[in-house]
Amino acid sequence: MLLDVARIALLIIMGSIATLSAARAQDGAPPGSSDGFEQRMQRIVSGLRADTAGAAPMKLADRMNDLHVPGVSIAVVHGGVVDARGFGVATIGGPPVTPDTLFQAASISKPVTAVAALALVQAAKLDLDSDVNLLLKTWKLPANSFTDQSKVTLRRLLNHSAGITVPYFPGYPAGTPIPSLVDVLNGASLLCRDLTRFRPPSHDRFALCGSANTAPVVVDHEPGTRFKYSSGGYAIVQQLLVDVTGKPFPDLLEDVVLRPYGMTHSSFLQPLPKNETPMAATPYRATGEPVPGGPHVYPELAAAGLWTTPTDVAHFALGLVRAWAGRDAPVLSQATALQMLTPGLGNYGLGPIVLGVAPHRRILHAGVNDGFVSLMTMFENGDGAVIMTNGDQGGELANELIRSIATEYDWPDGQPKAH
Repeated sequence: MLLDVARIALLIIMGSIATLSAARAQDGAPPGSSDGFEQRMQRIVSGLRADTAGAAPMKLADRMNDLHVPGVSIAVVHGGVVDARGFGVATIGGPPVTPDTLFQAASISKPVTAVAALALVQAAKLDLDSDVNLLLKTWKLPANSFTDQSKVTLRRLLNHSAGITVPYFPGYPAGTPIPSLVDVLNGASLLCRDLTRFRPPSHDRFALCGSANTAPVVVDHEPGTRFKYSSGGYAIVQQLLVDVTGKPFPDLLEDVVLRPYGMTHSSFLQPLPKNETPMAATPYRATGEPVPGGPHVYPELAAAGLWTTPTDVAHFALGLVRAWAGRDAPVLSQATALQMLTPGLGNYGLGPIVLGVAPHRRILHAGVNDGFVSLMTMFENGDGAVIMTNGDQGGELANELIRSIATEYDWPDGQPKAH
């Protein structure tokens, strides 16, 4: 199922919540207090907030039912301590969601990938501002009049200013052939994309058209001139990292990012190994029906391929803001983190969105795969949250939860708007 414009725009909606002063939470529990966290969480899930100050609070269970979202996993970070809880079910009629339930992180894969790329820049194996075609080996970005004007660089790929096409990847339904990354980069013809659009993918369709279900990844305007969100750009980054290191992408990310950040329940393997599938949530459509065949497979690993938990993503985001502040930097130096988290066009740094001014800056990124919607946000002081859902309408629910968490913890940003 192709994503519509509203779902693509979720990335922008997630980052546009206005600031409002509010009364402090009453609990006052110290960071890491289990009892204090339980009390706070009960208030959060009983007080979901619409995007208007003074609106009546809503209950999480009611909103999950209204929006056909079977399961939600929430990690809250306060004072640098991560606590997590699961709500609902991973599969209707199946096990409950726990903090260890795996979800597809979708585009939250991008900032994770960006850290790996920047680690190679630190090691002098990549350059942020060189023409990426100089290091690409397996595939080359087609030259055209736009690349004659300005070159596609790693920096521009990471912050979506390289002029690259293909805003999102829909993934591949279970049971259909999975293309190679080079096939994805080369893309499908317009005729074949129309066949995919109007008829479910099949072995006959793939035999006729080739394996990709998206357009070729190309440059369609002068690099460096404007922001244009591009998952295709991160497919190029994926190929670049593989070509430069000679390692399979999942192994490289495990070594360079996942293990150093303590992301012990995370993997870029697509599809998941069979021994891990019992821990994975089932994705559901807006109608409440499961995605046929289960989770889609995303060979576009850098753009959308991460399986993880909110706790793991919270540790990752916390590691980024600590490096930003010059402390506890297991992967990136402070100098590299400052480059990564300096906002450019579209408020994007080199990976995440960066909003606000010191001392209340925050990073965030949303993720939307078929049947999975997630949101990550983290302030520079180490307060934040990660929400993962297994329903197509999980974005609305995540926004309501973020507003409730922001009110409970008195965040400087992210609370309901004053009208």
